[in-house]
Amino acid sequence: MPAQITALPTPPSTNDPANFNTRADAFLGQMPTFVTQANALATEVNGLAVQVTADKASAAASATTATTKATQAADQVGLAANQVTLAAGQVTLAAGQVALATTQAGIATTKANDAAAILAQVQNVASGVSFSTTSLTSNAIAVGTKTWTVSSGESFVEGMPIYAVAHGDPSRFMVGVCTSYAGTTLTVAVTQTSATTGTISNWDISIGGVPGVPGAGFPAGGLPGQLFRKKSAVDFDTEWVPDNGGNLFSWQQQGI
Repeated sequence: MPAQITALPTPPSTNDPANFNTRADAFLGQMPTFVTQANALATEVNGLAVQVTADKASAAASATTATTKATQAADQVGLAANQVTLAAGQVTLAAGQVALATTQAGIATTKANDAAAILAQVQNVASGVSFSTTSLTSNAIAVGTKTWTVSSGESFVEGMPIYAVAHGDPSRFMVGVCTSYAGTTLTVAVTQTSATTGTISNWDISIGGVPGVPGAGFPAGGLPGQLFRKKSAVDFDTEWVPDNGGNLFSWQQQGI
């Protein structure tokens, strides 16, 4: 219960001389109690003022703490948002890596298939199978992309060396790499041409490159006769024989 001050008795008055002394004694006799109660009330009020001041400071500190916590919470929200963005970026990067790996795997597969096809063609050529075609497509002899209409079902593949020569005129040719072959359309990236130019509408097209420079051949007059040598006590005859182009090659057979 808060401190209280007892009400003072009726004070003396000169207008009431008959009761002056009695009221004066009662009024003045209450003064010590009044002072004590007044001091107690003052002490209580002071304590309340101190408490209010402390509560105010505490409230201010709590407000500061709340502001700090709110700022920290906002920072955490921002950090979480950044983490989400980073995670999304990592997911996108991973997806890109997967796509790149898939693309590279596809390229590797294509290259492997092309290499296998080229190897098959080389093996077929080595076994005596000829891979060539003809075309009546008109093309000017020049470096660049050239397209010919050829027979379908040929074995041309991307990356294969192509040699296109004017029919009946080996001095006019183009050399390049097959970039595509679909249906009856052959596309070649021409990188080298003959010195003789012109527009040709009758082509012989085959696998290969620029014809090599003819060898010097055997000295004039050839050999006076056959060459003989022994191997494991077996006679072998060796002689130089001209082919249809006039080039000499070595021919060897077991002697009789």
